Formats: sequence, C-alpha cells, structure tokens
Amino acid sequence: MLTRQELVQAEKYLKLNESGEFVIDTDEDLEIIDFHTHMCNVLPIKHSNPKSKGNKLTFPTLPPIEKTDFSVPYWTKEELNINRKGIMPIFHYAQNAYAVLQDMKKGGTYDNCFKSQADNKIGINVVLPLSTKKCDCSPEALRIVADYPNRFIAFCSVHPDDPEMEEKIVKYKALGAKGFKLKISDIELKNDFKPLIRLFRTCHEAELPVILHTGSIPVDQERTSKLLWKFLRSTRVELFGRLLEEMPKDFVFIFGHSGVCEYKRVAEYLKRFPATYAEVSSQSQHSIKYLIDEVGYEQLLFGSDWPALPQAITLSRVLMATAENKEAKDHILSKNAKRLLNQA
Repeated sequence: MLTRQELVQAEKYLKLNESGEFVIDTDEDLEIIDFHTHMCNVLPIKHSNPKSKGNKLTFPTLPPIEKTDFSVPYWTKEELNINRKGIMPIFHYAQNAYAVLQDMKKGGTYDNCFKSQADNKIGINVVLPLSTKKCDCSPEALRIVADYPNRFIAFCSVHPDDPEMEEKIVKYKALGAKGFKLKISDIELKNDFKPLIRLFRTCHEAELPVILHTGSIPVDQERTSKLLWKFLRSTRVELFGRLLEEMPKDFVFIFGHSGVCEYKRVAEYLKRFPATYAEVSSQSQHSIKYLIDEVGYEQLLFGSDWPALPQAITLSRVLMATAENKEAKDHILSKNAKRLLNQA
C-alpha cells in the first residue's frame, strides 16, 4: 500500500514535516495571504477556545492515500459509479461532515495555525466565519483579529434570514470586517433566493466583497437519491452565475474553491463579470493553470480552507502552476488579495 512519504516523493514543492504533516518545500522568499481559512471558534457549532493546546488535526476531508490524485480538483480519484441511493449514503455524508467540523473545532487553534503559517511561509490568514440563523460567528472572527492583528484579517457572516441582517453587516464593517462569507445549501433547498439577493445588495452598498462555497464533486444523478443529489448540487456554479445577473457589474463576488470540479464554468463567469474572483483552494496545478491561461492571474486568489485542508497542498499546486511565471505567482499568492482588501 502506498505511504504518505512515497506519495510526496513524486511531488514538487511538497514534503512531510517531523510530525508527518504536509508542508511546503521551497527556498523561495514568498509573501502569502491565505484567503480561505477558518478557526475553531467561527464554526456553526459550539465554539472551542482557540487558545487551547495539544489538539492535533487529522484532516478527515483528505482522501485516503490510495485514492489521492493531486492532478484533479479535491485531489480525489473520480468514482462516478458509486451508488448513492437510499438513506445510508445520506447518513454517511452527514457523518463525514460532522467528523470534519469536529476536527476543525478541535484543531483550529492558535498553536496549530501559527505552526502551519510558519511551516508554509504564510503571513496572513483571512478568517471566514460560518454563521447560521441561530449562531452568529462574526464577533468571534473580529475577536481573533483583535488578538493578533498582524496574523489575521476577518470577514463577517450573517444569515440572510436574520431580521437584523442589514444592520449587522454595516456594524461589522465598522468594526473591521473586510468582507462577507456564507454557505447557502439550506437556502437552495428551499428554492428562495430573494433574501440572498437582498444580502448581496447590502454587501455591495457596504463595499464588502462576498465569498461563498461554490461547486461540487462529480456525481452520477442516476445513482444518487433525489435528496442527496439536490444537496450536493446546491452550490453548483450555474446558480451563482444566475444570481450575479441580478447584481451591479461592480459587485465583487469570489467563487470559493473555484467551483471545485466546475472550474471551467467559473472561468466563463470570470470573463463575463470582471469584478469577480476565483479562490483556488482544493484545485490542482492543471486547473489553476487552466484558469491562468483562460482569464489571466489578476482574478485568482490563493486559499487553503485550513483547518479543513492542509495549507501546503493547494499552495504547492499554485507554485507548480506558476513555476515559469513569477508575476502570476506573486499576484495569486498576495498581490490580488492586497488590492481587493485595500491592504498597503
């Protein structure tokens, strides 16, 4: 059976540290802003103390070594023939999502964050809270920046159905939030996007960029239950393209994960909507290179989705995709983010 060490031996810019964790392997002097991270106290579950120590991340989001393929988005070998009908696939999907959140809650601490930043030459993490109707995580994200202003930048997050949505967004911007984050599966399942459009318009008026999880893994509809199919497709890129049609052309929208396996469709929307960006966490070197070739590098942002995923893997993909183009590398790793966030 393939080992993790054998896997990285064939990978440029990627190695294992003393703990067997993926870290970047380069001597380059890099300036990096990670545009897609979370912390243990900004998740839609009971918060943990980010100052806690001794908790190790296991990254259950990563595929098993034998199913790992870094040449495709989400680094997982395609298995289109999986039978996802019935109740058990839904149960397993929910069980895996719960395991991922629990790992992030346990290991998304300052200690683990600062070690990952040091191991991977990352200067700043953009912290994206995940609020629900019952849990507003924005104050925690802002508190992280107050504790370590040179290490983090905070976005805010307010559910579209929150009766104080407009007031909260204005308040959080005044308190230092630099953008807005949301995950919308529950909204799509109800097929009512009017609250989301109102939220987008509020963010546009407040001059806050918006980043959402976009895209999904390949799924065979004929082998998938209707409910699971609808959920897995609830963040499809086409949906966000339709919503962008409702917005002013200068609305700044960021396709989180670059649409996962739908990165080619994201490229088309980046061309149609010049104020949009693609954040490349979970992408491969080939898909990142495709985006560069199709739309250039000034609409692309490095992100990792830490602590759901290691910072090193997507970073190594960016370095591979830009190995012959230093200007593209510098823009994707930090210059585009600094311009978007009005950082000096």
